[in-house]
Amino acid sequence: MPRAGREDSGTQRIEEKRNEMSRVKLSDIRVGEPLPFDCYDESGVLLLRRGVTIASERQLEGLIERGLYSEGGASGAPRRPAEPAAPAEKPSVFSQLAMVEAQLTKLFKGVLDKHPDANFAERVMDLARHIQAICAADADATLGALHLDNKGLYTVIHPIDVAVLCEIMAIRKGLPPAERLSLLAAALTANIAILDLQEALHRQTDPLTDAQREVIRMHPVLGVDMLLDLGVQDDAWFTAVLHHHEKIDGSGYPGAMGGDYIPMSARILSLADTYSAMVTPRAFREAVSAQQALRELFLKRGAEVDAELAQLFIKELGVYPPGAFVKLSSGDVGVVIKRGKDGTSPIVKCVIGPRGAPLPFPVRRDTGQKGFEIRQMVPRDKSLRMDLRLLWA
Repeated sequence: MPRAGREDSGTQRIEEKRNEMSRVKLSDIRVGEPLPFDCYDESGVLLLRRGVTIASERQLEGLIERGLYSEGGASGAPRRPAEPAAPAEKPSVFSQLAMVEAQLTKLFKGVLDKHPDANFAERVMDLARHIQAICAADADATLGALHLDNKGLYTVIHPIDVAVLCEIMAIRKGLPPAERLSLLAAALTANIAILDLQEALHRQTDPLTDAQREVIRMHPVLGVDMLLDLGVQDDAWFTAVLHHHEKIDGSGYPGAMGGDYIPMSARILSLADTYSAMVTPRAFREAVSAQQALRELFLKRGAEVDAELAQLFIKELGVYPPGAFVKLSSGDVGVVIKRGKDGTSPIVKCVIGPRGAPLPFPVRRDTGQKGFEIRQMVPRDKSLRMDLRLLWA
């Protein structure tokens, strides 16, 4: 068949598939319950199989925003849309992060259930590429999600956040794309040997037991063994996972390495892991503010973390990173949405007015302009509901 004929036939099949599908609504899916049907994108490509569990509201909202379809929706009865669907908008950073979260949840579930994906290494690399693309599209919005959206499984949210920070820092250090890709794959799987324990520790309020300490100390070695069994054949990936808990002063594990003996990839991963853990809330404590976490890294430079990397990290994120809440000299309270050139004068979207009342819609302010300087970083008002897509529109 001539090429044009094949293309026409393929287009016709996609159109026929689309006509058999209906758009999935938010009410069709319940968080924490298995999907009752297969889900596809608008071109009919299978995204999530029936039985997969959506772990968080963030995942669900992101998937719905991206555009999710089923053969008949929740009812299971195929039906043709009454009118053609409007052209799909480009997925936001937040919906793309939700898709990464859903896919990583699925991969980890397979590992825990002893039925891992046969192409595990390839799937993780695909997610690493996706994270690279998300950061390239809007690094500020991606950092904003890291600081503002901590819902979902810690074992999934944390590695994604760490991978984002690794990508941003690796670019700053000038690492080539291929090396960054291996580093991101390592960030996503660094704790693969303690998935069950890590989720339990996230909720645990008691001190670690001796048995838990031993498992934690050995998890980099066990993780490399697991990755080998899962088909990974990337030495750079292994190296970053094996050494991501080593410390510059030699007090880390599993090898008590120090200084320049620790590979650069592992140093970057360690720094990103430390920061992400601090700014993520736990059962036994609130999240540490971005400003306090950056200060802690500054104090640990040259001891627990690489001094040069710590300074670069602080400079890259800025004194007021995206997602931080700040009070302006005008009295308004806003969310940092874009880093400033000097790290101290970012772009802010004000969400609370000078009298303390929520604004009807976010107002953009350049804090480098007179009258809108940042006075201080303030705690997030947890009663304030925010649409991150609107903040970064």
